[in-house]
Amino acid sequence: MKWDFLRADTLPRPPLGVRAIATMAGVGLLTGLVSAIPSPFPEMRLDDAGLFLNSRGVPLHAGIAFGMGIALMMWIWVTRDVAECLLALVLTVIGWLAAVNTASDMFSAVVGSELFGTIEGAKANRELVGLVLAGVSGGAIGAGLTAFGAGISAEAIRRPKNWILIVVVGAAAGFLLYPATDYDALIILFVPWQALVAATTAFCLTRL
Repeated sequence: MKWDFLRADTLPRPPLGVRAIATMAGVGLLTGLVSAIPSPFPEMRLDDAGLFLNSRGVPLHAGIAFGMGIALMMWIWVTRDVAECLLALVLTVIGWLAAVNTASDMFSAVVGSELFGTIEGAKANRELVGLVLAGVSGGAIGAGLTAFGAGISAEAIRRPKNWILIVVVGAAAGFLLYPATDYDALIILFVPWQALVAATTAFCLTRL
């Protein structure tokens, strides 16, 4: 049966590299789109209203959607242990919470600093640097905790060359916070970040 791979008694195994990467890129694309739409879940409240699209809240369901995608990958390809899959989900959500708070704190610290002094345009320059550093640091934290959650059941993810790659990709994709804020569209951040981190996790899972 074509859906036998979802059964609890089926031995999980990842597909070949390219197929795994493409599959998880698609999952990340889907969860990223879900993350960018309005949700009934409560928003995370922020102290600084200028970080995420001039809003004091960011969607909590973004972390839940991505966590479900990672947990599903673990279930289908790695383990039938429900507890380990749930841990992957929970740690991915915690990664999202930590990423948002790290980014918010970084942005506030840079904007509130004396960087660039009092020259003309200093505040705008601080905000630009703050957004870039916020995105990179938050992206790294979120990807790191995602890798940690996936690594509970996937030994391949625990190899330094693999989890470091996931963190680096997450940090690089976090740079998209700046254009997402500039264009007032979180979809610019959510879709590529989740697709890239998910695809990189799949690559590391099948990497020798």
